[in-house]
Amino acid sequence: MREVTDIFAFIDMLTGYQPAMLIMAAERLGLFDALGSEPRTADDIAKELDLNASALGALLRSLVAIGLAKRSESGFGSTTFAADHLSRGQDLALVVRKEEYFARAWLSLDDVVQSGLPVLEPWRSRLRSEPATAHMFLDALNVLAEHTGPRPWELPELAPGKRVLDVGGGFGYYARRLVEAGSTVVLVDLPLVIEAVGDRFEDLPEGSVELLAADVMAEPACGVARESIDAALVSHMLHDLSVDDGIDLLGRVRTALVPGGTVVVNDFAGDYGPGAFGPMFDVMMRVETGGAAYPLATLKSMIESAGFGEVAVLALPEPLTVIQGRRS
Repeated sequence: MREVTDIFAFIDMLTGYQPAMLIMAAERLGLFDALGSEPRTADDIAKELDLNASALGALLRSLVAIGLAKRSESGFGSTTFAADHLSRGQDLALVVRKEEYFARAWLSLDDVVQSGLPVLEPWRSRLRSEPATAHMFLDALNVLAEHTGPRPWELPELAPGKRVLDVGGGFGYYARRLVEAGSTVVLVDLPLVIEAVGDRFEDLPEGSVELLAADVMAEPACGVARESIDAALVSHMLHDLSVDDGIDLLGRVRTALVPGGTVVVNDFAGDYGPGAFGPMFDVMMRVETGGAAYPLATLKSMIESAGFGEVAVLALPEPLTVIQGRRS
């Protein structure tokens, strides 16, 4: 990491929140819906959305400057990217809403550093107190997995023909992909998550996804019968837990696996990734969950301490971190 010695580079970092705020405001105002392929004037859009035309003009010009709107002599229009991903509540609009929610928590980072406690209430509590926000978050995670995640369904240890335990699988992006690759999946998550899954798997073959409502931190084998699972996927779970709790969870996963079964851990490491990604993700976990992004060596040690051998990090582009181990 290079030391900052330039005033203007520092100012760029300090004001780095501004483009994000532009995007969040535009999404809240419905601006990405109002912008279309045909250019429109700021006055026209302001009348439609009941906005101040002068302030809207400033926002539109800034969106042009960051590459999320186009401008011509006739007015402002949408870019292809914004039309495909941000208009009509499409996929990345969910990610914008997720990040806006968490951005407020980051304003209390100094409190986190003083207390060592996260800003947000525990996930289980948020599922009860803020169900709509919690469900939005799970849907946004599916979007992020689609656009940025690894492809574990391509691993021979997980597909085809395997019975896979998707631990804390949420709204099931990886479960769906594994089924499409020829495996069957037991998706286990908290009861309030399973209740909210709804008809998301209705189009898949009957019996290809079993939804299991259970607390994986309380059940000896994560809610399934011992030695009944060929392979398990533990995706973005360890960074929400302490080291001891992470080892405990992996031990429960091991109990669910047949001898020789494989665990695949998908997470982010605090010392891995381009630029400041790893350390910043570590801070994010401390703000949001009270967990941590552990160094790669710690993640491997956790898997080994839970009783897995042949622990190996897969060769993937940073910051993707996928580690697999085998039950002896």
